[in-house]
Amino acid sequence: MSKQTERLEFLQSRLPEDVIAGITGNASPEIKEIPLKWLSVFRNKGKGFAGDIAGRVRVTDVSIVASVDDPLKMEGKVTMEITVTPDMCNGQGVLDEGCIVFLIDECSTTAMVVINAYDGLNTPPGVSQVINTFYHSTAIVGTTLRIVNRSVATGRESNAGKTELWDTANHRLVASGTQLTMPPSIPPKWMAN
Repeated sequence: MSKQTERLEFLQSRLPEDVIAGITGNASPEIKEIPLKWLSVFRNKGKGFAGDIAGRVRVTDVSIVASVDDPLKMEGKVTMEITVTPDMCNGQGVLDEGCIVFLIDECSTTAMVVINAYDGLNTPPGVSQVINTFYHSTAIVGTTLRIVNRSVATGRESNAGKTELWDTANHRLVASGTQLTMPPSIPPKWMAN
């Protein structure tokens, strides 16, 4: 079986109920599975870039909410947590800016695929085109980060999302960012359904 076929079967299969049991939010169980599945695909069974870090990201809430800016528009909201460890830090023991961009890249994407699924679009996450990042504060080893991801604009041709990384203990914004993705160059059969 090819990697692509294996990946597609995994994305179409159901996860065990206990895997999503601890995830709060108003999304259906099928929608709650989506961030978990895509994070697993991104991490390539622990062999992908920063696989150890990605493997520690915990999805805590998946919701479909009204946009704060336009209550008639729905958006995907996916909340995650991770505790800062030494492998995420620079030489001064502070959460590295590269790691922050990595988290924004992978995590913001989940909110985009969640709202697309809610809207009935079976679209892959896409390829990053632009990631704008703002650094607000530092986080050191042991800091628990709450990563709040929201979809901004979604569809078949492009997707945009925004992410905030919060220091949960100090109620402090560590970083924020936005991302624009475009569909990858993949066989059309992936886009079917």
